Amino acid sequence: MNPSPEEEFVPRNAVLISTFVVVNIIWWMVMIAGIGLGATHLHRCPVQPNIPVFLMVMGAASLLCLSLTYTRSDRREGTVSILSLSFTTLMYLFSFCWFIAGTTWVYSVYPPSYTPGEALYCHKTTFQFAFAVTTLTWIFLTLILVIGCCLAVLTCCKTVRARRHLIPNRNTLYGSIRDSAEYTVGDV
Repeated sequence: MNPSPEEEFVPRNAVLISTFVVVNIIWWMVMIAGIGLGATHLHRCPVQPNIPVFLMVMGAASLLCLSLTYTRSDRREGTVSILSLSFTTLMYLFSFCWFIAGTTWVYSVYPPSYTPGEALYCHKTTFQFAFAVTTLTWIFLTLILVIGCCLAVLTCCKTVRARRHLIPNRNTLYGSIRDSAEYTVGDV
């Protein structure tokens, strides 16, 4: 029985979808704030002038990546789809490399001076925003990696355990209901 058109678009898990939407909205707001802070305080971090630039480029690249991800699902096949997927992949790769560079810039000057005129000066809000976003992103990436590894290990264990039941050895028969140890040469 095929589902009706109305049933096809019913979300499978409303909590998961709601969480995804809320996290995306928060990330959009954080990236827009990063662009604004970087542009507003572009020349107010002489200890590491790349930090405001890092915020602006990271914000713009993240928003572009998210926009490409949202719109890419509309194109399913053909040259446009391949180009869109290629460009999206390159943008994600660029964003990751830029994030690594930004991490180096932010953590290398920690803690800067927040007093204007000093050699190690950086605008307090700009630096603390860059530090917080960088640290939270690393925590999030680490959490995803740990959860992914745990799921991979669980999947491997489950597969190995199921393998004993699915792949017969010379002492087992398919479809049997008796234990393989009960068979003798005369039973087969």
